[in-house]
Amino acid sequence: MKKPPKDTTARLLEALTLLKKGDIAGAEAICLGILRQQSLHPEALHFSGLIALRAGRFDQSVTRLKRAAAVAPKNPDVHANLGLALMRLGRNEEAALSYERSLTLSPNETGARFNYGLLLLQMGRYADAISTFDVVISREVDHAEAHYNRSCALSELNRLEEALAAQQKALGLQPDSAVYLSAAAATLCLLKRYNEAEPLIQKALTRQPGMELALLCLVDVLRSRGELQESLEVAERLIAEHPQSLQGHIRRSRILILLGQPESALDLSAFSRNIAPHDPITHVNHGFILAALNRLEEALVFYDRALELKPDDSEASYNRAFALLALGRLEEGWRAYECRNARQNTVAIRDYSKPLWLGKEQISNRRLYVYCEQGLGDTIHFSRYALLGAEAGAKVFLAVQAPLKRLFGNFHPAVTILDRDEAPPDFDLHCPLLSLPLAFGTTLGNIPAWPNGYLSTPIEATALWLPRLPTGRRRIGLVWSGSPTHTNDANRSVALARLSPLFRSGDVWVSLQKEVRAADQKALHASGLCDLTAELADFADTAALIAGLDLVITVDTSVAHLAAALGKPVWLMLPFAPDFRWLLDREDSPWYPNMRLFRQERPGDWEGVVRRIGAALQP
Repeated sequence: MKKPPKDTTARLLEALTLLKKGDIAGAEAICLGILRQQSLHPEALHFSGLIALRAGRFDQSVTRLKRAAAVAPKNPDVHANLGLALMRLGRNEEAALSYERSLTLSPNETGARFNYGLLLLQMGRYADAISTFDVVISREVDHAEAHYNRSCALSELNRLEEALAAQQKALGLQPDSAVYLSAAAATLCLLKRYNEAEPLIQKALTRQPGMELALLCLVDVLRSRGELQESLEVAERLIAEHPQSLQGHIRRSRILILLGQPESALDLSAFSRNIAPHDPITHVNHGFILAALNRLEEALVFYDRALELKPDDSEASYNRAFALLALGRLEEGWRAYECRNARQNTVAIRDYSKPLWLGKEQISNRRLYVYCEQGLGDTIHFSRYALLGAEAGAKVFLAVQAPLKRLFGNFHPAVTILDRDEAPPDFDLHCPLLSLPLAFGTTLGNIPAWPNGYLSTPIEATALWLPRLPTGRRRIGLVWSGSPTHTNDANRSVALARLSPLFRSGDVWVSLQKEVRAADQKALHASGLCDLTAELADFADTAALIAGLDLVITVDTSVAHLAAALGKPVWLMLPFAPDFRWLLDREDSPWYPNMRLFRQERPGDWEGVVRRIGAALQP
């Protein structure tokens, strides 16, 4: 190779100085001048490629850097910069190879390793990205960006507590970063720790008033408190500031549904689909809105479209499962519902060394450990399958939430009741409670139902409550609201004042509403309801109180399942788009023979429900 002129190094240093001043054209002219004299000059090739990369001419940068790599194959910086240029072009597999070559040549190079971690994160190789950022942090413990991007990978793997810890480390290094503040707030929202998220949101918005992620989190915090109108206003502000915010449009549609305006949400859904027509979330959202209008067959089309775009999309699969179940297509629905374990903040199937049972093995003379996974009502509802396990000859261990343990005390001699947090005895097979319908092959035609219920209360417990109830034509228990934290609370709960026409029926009305919201206190005082709920310690007490009633009227809460499982007549008030188990267009429930369903005829139509119940109460 021809010996380079003596002034080449000085000229390259001059080009570097110009580049630092922003004079890309001047720097490039010097490099190209050198290459006209020495076409294979490795540093000039490398530097010209770097200049093209800085200028955003990525194709040209790749061409030049590949030539540099051919001339100087042992220069780690060339391979690292080639990896960056390929990454900018979306040629991720090639970029990964370039980074790996660079790190093989220079294992201690932190900058290249960090960029490689970013690439792995972008490629969805989250575990590899975490390992890569771990190496960076081991060498530069104060590398805030490495901590932050590590948290992003952890979030994608649904390791939310670890993600939050990584975000807090990044914040410890850069406490005023609006990005890091918003990211930590978003994780706290996913963990439903909204009170902790709010000060971080406010601090982020102080630093950067229009921060998109911070505004999205604020929408979620307000929605969690039931401040739906305020949440909608923030969503509208977000969209005004970020018209292309996909999540902003989706948040707005979800709030409109909670406000009983799914038709408005449907009208606005086109905005999100125009922003990202190939993003599965837009089709999931449109399907969700259609489901809120009970247009479930149409919703399935959009869930399937999302899954065509992303076959492992957990939200599309989850919502599709609910649609199938609500349509009564239970065999398909239970299979699809197994996807729930892949969702963020959901752990259905516990990690045990013993096999998961989904119905394939015989369970006679086997020890089957069954554990709750969702709400109290779900546990009561699906606990019936523990009885099926016992009938099949299994020794069943059923783990329930603490408030239910005493209720299940005399459930079945072959079923041992455990607290969900205690270590189980030795077992052969295990299954989460809501996978048992799949394991037992449940269809509409073979739903296990008991005409007189499958729970009972001790006679002595009932005897304690019965004398305390007023006498009258009928004793009717009433529940009008569920948990405020339930995602669909705004639709499934009703203000007590809207039920006041029922109290003119001449019956004795008994409150079963354990937690009364501030907005309902005045109506409760004026209603004259008998209220003994302050003395109810757990669900066993509530069951004993219900045993002394003639009828329970309730919205869709755990008390509905409790009363029906006790064999008590239950009249269930349902929103227009109900939970999957209540199916569509029927006034009875195959799950509970003693239950009668009163459905809204349109979103928010509690007046119609009250009118029909009032008529049904007449002798």
